[in-house]
Amino acid sequence: MEGTRVQILRDIDAWIKDLTGPQIFWLAGMAGTGKSAIAYTICVQAHHDPGIILGGSFFCSRSTGVAAQRDVRCVVPTLAQLMARQSDMFSQALNAELTLDPDVLDQQVNVQVEKLLYKPLLALKDSKIPIVFVIDALDECSGQLSGGEALDDAETHRIVSDMLEALVAFSRSGVRLPVKFLVTSRPETHIRNTHVSDVVFSKILRLHTVDKQQIDADIRLYITDRLFATPTLRALFTEKDVNTLVVVSDGLFIVAATALKYALGDGDDLATTRFESLLTSNGDRLSVGATERLDHMYAIIVEDAAKAGDVHTDKLKNLLRIIAALLSARMTLSVTALADLLETPSGQLRASMTRLHAVFHVPEDDNDTSLRPIHASFGDYLLGRASSHLRIPASLGHEALALGSLHVMDEGLHFNVSQSRTSFEENIAAKRASIPLSLEYACLHWIFHIAGFLEIVTLEASINRNFRSQIRSWFNRKPRQQSEFDERINKIFRPRLLFWLEVVSTLGQVHRAAAMLMFAATTVRCLQM
Repeated sequence: MEGTRVQILRDIDAWIKDLTGPQIFWLAGMAGTGKSAIAYTICVQAHHDPGIILGGSFFCSRSTGVAAQRDVRCVVPTLAQLMARQSDMFSQALNAELTLDPDVLDQQVNVQVEKLLYKPLLALKDSKIPIVFVIDALDECSGQLSGGEALDDAETHRIVSDMLEALVAFSRSGVRLPVKFLVTSRPETHIRNTHVSDVVFSKILRLHTVDKQQIDADIRLYITDRLFATPTLRALFTEKDVNTLVVVSDGLFIVAATALKYALGDGDDLATTRFESLLTSNGDRLSVGATERLDHMYAIIVEDAAKAGDVHTDKLKNLLRIIAALLSARMTLSVTALADLLETPSGQLRASMTRLHAVFHVPEDDNDTSLRPIHASFGDYLLGRASSHLRIPASLGHEALALGSLHVMDEGLHFNVSQSRTSFEENIAAKRASIPLSLEYACLHWIFHIAGFLEIVTLEASINRNFRSQIRSWFNRKPRQQSEFDERINKIFRPRLLFWLEVVSTLGQVHRAAAMLMFAATTVRCLQM
């Protein structure tokens, strides 16, 4: 849409025309952040810009009905064929390579890059006009074997990695070619682990790091254009309606598009009725009826992440436990802190989340405190609308974080936990750095998760005892009963009460201590006076 993503498009255009800069631009972003729209716009602009040659583009899509469009092995041959239509010199050089090696299409992808792109492009090494190739949604590529069965993930990831490394090799060759590659993808591990993620070889833009005010301004422009598209609609909607959708979208283009498609899909006459049913009663979430497109996207992502037909596998249980904890967390955490709370090695937790970069922001640094779901609608889907084998019980996250908080306090609360130099010094003046994030979280939020778990389990038991039995059998154990929490709290928390107060005081939250203890006294038997 004209007037949106202006600065990003300018930056990419400048990168294309700078023949001395990196030859690869990696545009990374989670699902629904607008990567494909940007890639398409660049193709349109390059096609009409006499100062750029659009060598070719390949838009991968797992949902397309065209098998070749999702086959990773078609990317390089397609780009070569399209470039041959742009340049007679390239076409002649490509023909020479095919004459020498007519079986190149059956060879490894790095050989294809060399013989179908690099060597023919040498004929254009003196060109002063940059040649740009666009590869969109590379993470969505797969492929099929000759027998009809799909390539497995390992083989697909290997081909993608080899292709990217071969493209990076352009920068390492002895001849500097006027060639640029714009690659977009989700920040999946097999892509991040290539040299494409190295700033020495690539210009990198991660869309989730773009200033949120800039994103909201673009979404606002898009929503305004759609809601006020006709005189009839302009009479029905107000700026307040626009503001509401901007807030609900929360920086995710696909949410805005989904909401408007739902509200306006049946024509102007029903627009206000559909708009009123678009949101939940409190106005901060999309209603169930408006989430079909989002749910389809989330289902693909979670199914791909789980990769488990048997719901009893430990892998799936562990993955959903991690997701449940993140959805129930009361503040953003780091990989290290969440790993501590779930009693899991940080490397193992990161490995479990490698397929969830589309829906969670997983920071590169384990101590970066920005681990979080990208949008609230993902949690709504898993907690309420997902298929039975993927739906997460509302109590699971609270239980995991309640038990984890008690474990962290057991391990971390001790005499002089704040490392104060003297008892005459106020706790608030002590080094806050001495208190790990996991311990901070545990001390400030443990009781809320215990209360949340006990309340939800009681509610589940009263509403649907059969559902509770399914949960029990799914995890192959009985849900924690209140007496078990009482025993743990009596053993862990009570003897460390003063150490807990020291941490709360050091964090400047002592005013919450009395309220938390009063809340605990109404929830946990062993703390009742």
